[in-house]
Amino acid sequence: MKGLFILLLAQISMQFQCDKTKIDATVGSMFTITCTYKTTQFRFYKKYWCAGDSRASCEVLMDTDGFTQAAYRTRAQIVDGVSRGLIVNVRDLKLDDTGIYWVAIDKIYADIMTRIQVKVTKEAVMKPNVWPLSSLEITCWGQLVVFRCRSERGTDVQYTWYRVGHPNNIVLHHSTDLHLHCSNITEDSQLFCLASNDVSSQSSEFVSLQILKPADKNCVYLILSKALSSYDCIRSTTSLSTSIQTTEELLSSATVSQLTWSQNKTMSWSGLPLWYECLRWLLFSAMITILSVVHMLKINIQKAQVKHPKHI
Repeated sequence: MKGLFILLLAQISMQFQCDKTKIDATVGSMFTITCTYKTTQFRFYKKYWCAGDSRASCEVLMDTDGFTQAAYRTRAQIVDGVSRGLIVNVRDLKLDDTGIYWVAIDKIYADIMTRIQVKVTKEAVMKPNVWPLSSLEITCWGQLVVFRCRSERGTDVQYTWYRVGHPNNIVLHHSTDLHLHCSNITEDSQLFCLASNDVSSQSSEFVSLQILKPADKNCVYLILSKALSSYDCIRSTTSLSTSIQTTEELLSSATVSQLTWSQNKTMSWSGLPLWYECLRWLLFSAMITILSVVHMLKINIQKAQVKHPKHI
């Protein structure tokens, strides 16, 4: 009897086989199952996907006749590709999707079913990156710098900024962003960001703060990290002073030029009235024109006399 049962199961498995029966996935991901069957025998039979520990009472979620539960319509699909196989695709996985499922062929008296175990977990956290949202050189003038912490992978990630301390690290802020300014920088220190969820936790690279001039306002400090470019506040402040001085010189030169042009303009129009100057230039131009015309007439008369001499 036992041998007959095993033979029956073997025959059923040959009739309907799936490429995977156990799926481990993370929240937000997807899975695809492809099952093959005897197309000559079950081509026109309905196939379905159901959920439940018992094959006899599992709840049908979707089938190849077009039925799909409302919660599944936007993220799941079952397609009977016949020779290409029966394809089940579920995406945007949630923790609640963990459980036992069945891929089945609806057959009279006894459905042909394959058990599928699905386990959905949160995605582990990847080591977070930290970076400034502005140029670091503004720390040379005590300006506010905002650092951001972000992990490229992970589900429901929480971020916390710490200052390295002994024996315990000191919590600074529960957020992705950390604001650094003179009022909260009182000593040289090392900072890091911790990204964590229910699965794992990862720490970022250290960010070092070095105070050059302590003050509540207009302090001078450096931010150093392996992942960031280094800079020098002495060179930065010198460069700024030179830039300011050059700008002032250009403005001064432009002001002097403007004054000189204004003075020259004033001198050119000083003295005689404007209408008199214009009248004088008009009379001078008219006189030149008349003299030119008289000269041309005299030349033409001389040419005519030479060409036609008088006979006495």
